[in-house]
Amino acid sequence: MTDFLSKNIPLSIAILAGGKSSRMGQNKVLLTYKGKTFLERLIEEFSAFDQILVSAKYENQYDLGKYGEKIKIIIDENHDKGPLEGIRRALTESKNDFVFVCAVDMPFMTKELPQYIEEFFCSDYDCYVPLMDGHEQPLCAVYKKSVLPTVENQLAGGNLKLSLLFEKVPTKFISIEKSSLNQKNFLNVNTPQEYAALQKPFIFAVSGIKNSGKTRMILALIGEIKKQGYSVAVIKHDGHDCFTDAPGTDTFLFDQAGAVATGIFSDKRFMFGTKTSAGTGGRNILNNLINQIKSLPCPPDFIILEGVKDSDYPKVEVLRSGVSEKSVCKNPVICIARDGYDPKEIFEIIEAYLLRNK
Repeated sequence: MTDFLSKNIPLSIAILAGGKSSRMGQNKVLLTYKGKTFLERLIEEFSAFDQILVSAKYENQYDLGKYGEKIKIIIDENHDKGPLEGIRRALTESKNDFVFVCAVDMPFMTKELPQYIEEFFCSDYDCYVPLMDGHEQPLCAVYKKSVLPTVENQLAGGNLKLSLLFEKVPTKFISIEKSSLNQKNFLNVNTPQEYAALQKPFIFAVSGIKNSGKTRMILALIGEIKKQGYSVAVIKHDGHDCFTDAPGTDTFLFDQAGAVATGIFSDKRFMFGTKTSAGTGGRNILNNLINQIKSLPCPPDFIILEGVKDSDYPKVEVLRSGVSEKSVCKNPVICIARDGYDPKEIFEIIEAYLLRNK
């Protein structure tokens, strides 16, 4: 294998935004998440690269004037040919020899992926395709201009599968397990159900027996969730019917750690605070609390439930040496956290599970 002598090879970004969005029922490009369209999120994420190409159906499909001349709209010339035509146009119009192609329905893609792929550049390959859990990811991959004739021949022959291209040109498949990327970065939003899942808080529980360290775990997870730019609310279950949010209590600590809302409930009553309340009876009270948090003007991205080990919510179970040695929680259990756990790793497992089972 012959490595390139130069580093930091110029790389163009191509965002494929000219699809039909048939499964979504509306243009995915203009769907919003946290106040920005999917297209805006990707443009801003890749703003450090010297050229961004946006594949579209027609010239004035998107108003991107605010981004200036750095953004170039490229129009499909062969219609209804899928992403292969978008890749062809990107390779044709790119001023650089390498193009990172990204589908617009991947709103959580990050600039770290093309930067990571660049580490594998060498003269032996023309395509660089990430593998996520062993699956090829051709719509967030790097293509070299040298594959353009092969792409054009495929289009002419009506062979639109990208996997066929990889059989014809030298292709490097890159496992991302050793990178900082995770399953969320590769999430495709193709259906109304998948989009709706983005708009609702992810809910999970931190469970275990008394004194197992649930509160400490939740405090650590609040910190990790905030580091990732998300917001979080916490609801605590109390086996007694007398509780308060006075300094030193768990709900007070959750609030101080940065939770946008906190709640605590027993089988007969609950207390709920945001930085409002009514309900009746056990599980109905918990659902009432969750619905109140969801209905906030700016609902959180995550809701953590403390306790509820016998519920149907997915759980992180905390085991502590000398206190709890074996699992006592009803499935589904996302993972078990033992002594010396890494909160960052625990959150990544939680996030991957919730996205996979949304």
